[in-house]
This record gives sequence, structure tokens and C-alpha cells, in this order.
Amino acid sequence: MRRHLAAITIALASGAFLLPGLCSCSGGGADGGEHDECVMADTLTHHARYLTIADQGNGTVRVDIADPWDSTRTLARYALVARDSVVPEGLGADVRVIRTPVSRAAVFSAVHTGGLDELGAIGTVVAVADGRFFPPADTVTALIAEGRISDVGPAQAPSAELLAASGAEVVLRSPIDNAGAGVMPGRMTAVECIDYMEPTPIGRAEWLLLLGELTGNRDKARTIFDGVIDSYSDLIFKASGAESARPKVLVETEYSGIWYLPAGESYMARMIADAGGDYPWSDTPGTGSLALSLEKVAERAIDADVWLTRTFGYTADSSSLIAQNNRYGRFRPVSLGNIYGCDTSVKPIFNDIAFHPERILADYVAIFHPEVMPGYKLQYFSKSK
Repeated sequence: MRRHLAAITIALASGAFLLPGLCSCSGGGADGGEHDECVMADTLTHHARYLTIADQGNGTVRVDIADPWDSTRTLARYALVARDSVVPEGLGADVRVIRTPVSRAAVFSAVHTGGLDELGAIGTVVAVADGRFFPPADTVTALIAEGRISDVGPAQAPSAELLAASGAEVVLRSPIDNAGAGVMPGRMTAVECIDYMEPTPIGRAEWLLLLGELTGNRDKARTIFDGVIDSYSDLIFKASGAESARPKVLVETEYSGIWYLPAGESYMARMIADAGGDYPWSDTPGTGSLALSLEKVAERAIDADVWLTRTFGYTADSSSLIAQNNRYGRFRPVSLGNIYGCDTSVKPIFNDIAFHPERILADYVAIFHPEVMPGYKLQYFSKSK
């Protein structure tokens, strides 16, 4: 009962709810043909906007990935077929068959290798992209050093030769701006992981179920995800009961003359709201980023109460911010001493936020409303001194 109530709370907060067992086909569109009809037998996903997973029986799981850049089409369709099952007939020319459990995978994001590691399936990873950017303490970093995982180069232009040599069956990657499936070496299948485009944290976390289906870890993935829902819901309740006012929250900093901020329909904006914060750009459309000037940011947030920054190699404080741009000193959090920094070179916030948003949400709630989190120690952010 507790988990059921938690799921309802999350669904209401995200603005959408589907009852288990109901059809949730996400790929309908002009080019869908016969797939516009709902053929899902047992829908397993209920929070993700762009991912639909359904068990169709006889060892086959259908996966539809909607196109976040074009609502009239589907980005990709897959049939995950157990290795000891017969491939069903009449799947359609656009449905790519993947035999499961996958034994060899190339993974282009540390977010997804982290999910596989938690599922106990890191042994399936034979290649990664951008290996030099994995944190020193990451499991993948050690496996690259041991020669058990190969680095195929940058995610946007991987080495076809190294990728082919890895013998990967699937390539888990995160396409940008409708880049499409592209051409994979040999018989490799590109799995389009657009979890980062989900508008809600729980919707994105539900993509862990896809990793579970690919690697034969359905039950484990479901258990982890159910725990995320419970914890996230508990934190929402705590934040909603705070007696202190909702603080106005400024995030990030200017980079090369542009200040990138999460749009109002993004999962980042949702997390600030769920934690009891007031995000100045909550009224802006889109799930991606806003590219603004410092002047435009100041118009809405110079009087912010809290400033959250994420940097690499150092933790931002008032001195380092003003050293970068003396105009930062005019923002109210500087005078209040309410700057909270996260050094992403040592804190795995980018990895954890995908499948464990409740961990980052706990920091947010403790920062915005410390009275409801007595004794809590921040895990990702630290207050500047």
C-alpha cells in the first residue's frame, strides 16, 4: 500500500498517470502504420514519456521509443527476444530484433554503465566512449586499465574499427537533436537512450527498466526503481511540510558568454519544485536548456536566495565566482553566503541523477528547508565558506 501511494504521489507531481496493465503505446504517428494500433500485452512502464516497455509473452518484450523532437514519429522500435525463443513473425520492417540477455554491449555514457553496474551486469560492457572522462573511482576506469573494456573514442565520432573489434551486440547511446540511428558496424544494434529528455526525474529513472530487460535483470531493476519511487515520494512529503518559505533558486554559471539553464519543463526544474524551491524559469517551455546572457539571468534571479553550482575540478565559492566575473558579486546569494557548490570531478552527481534522483533531491531539500532534514549531511553539494 505504501508503494502504491508513493507511486500516485509521484504521478500526480509529474502531471500524468497510467494504471498498470493499461496500454501505453508511445510511438503512434504518421509513419506508424500497423504499429499505431495498441498491441502491448502487459505494459511495464508508467512514468516515462518517451519509453514504453511491454511483455508480449512467448519470450518477447516490445520496446517503443518515442521521438522527443518530432511527436508525429517514433525514434526506434525493438523486439527483445529471449535467446531460446523463436522470433515472432510480422514484427514490421522498422522493428529491430535484439536477442536477450545481451552478452556484449558498447555503452557511450557513464550514466548507463553505472546503471548496469548496479544491476550486476557490468560484465556485459566491452566498450565505452569517452573513457578518459570516467571518474577515477569508477568501475569502468579500472576495467579500461585492465584491458577488459576498450575506449572507442568520442561518443559523437567513435572508431568504427575499435567498435567492430569489441564484438558488441548492442550500442547504448544518447542521440542529440534527432541524430537518428546511424550506421553501426556489422550486426550491432543502436539502442537510443533518450532518458535525458524526460521531463520528470521518475520518468527518467524508469529507463533503468530497459537496462534490466536487455540484461535479464527485470526483477532487480524493478526492485531498485520501486525503492526510488518510495524515497523520492517521502522527500516530496517532507518538503511540502516545511514551514520556511520557498527559496528562489539560481543554478549553474555563465560559460563562454552564455548561461545555460534548465527549461521549465525539464526534470531539473521539476526536482527544484519537488524539493520546495522556486525556480525563476519554471514558466518556460521545453525539456532542454535555455541559453541566456548574464543580463537576462539577472533580470529574474539577481535576488535569488540560493545559488547551486556544478563545476569540474574545484568547488565554487564567492571568491572563485567573482574572480571569474565580478558582476557575479551583485547576485544576492553571494552577499547572503548561500552558494552551494558541487565538484563533479569527485561527486558522481551526473551519474546518480539519472537512476537515483532521490539522492540529489535529498540534498536539495536539506538546502532549501534544513528544518525538515535534521542531522542530514550533504552528499553532493557543500556550502561555500
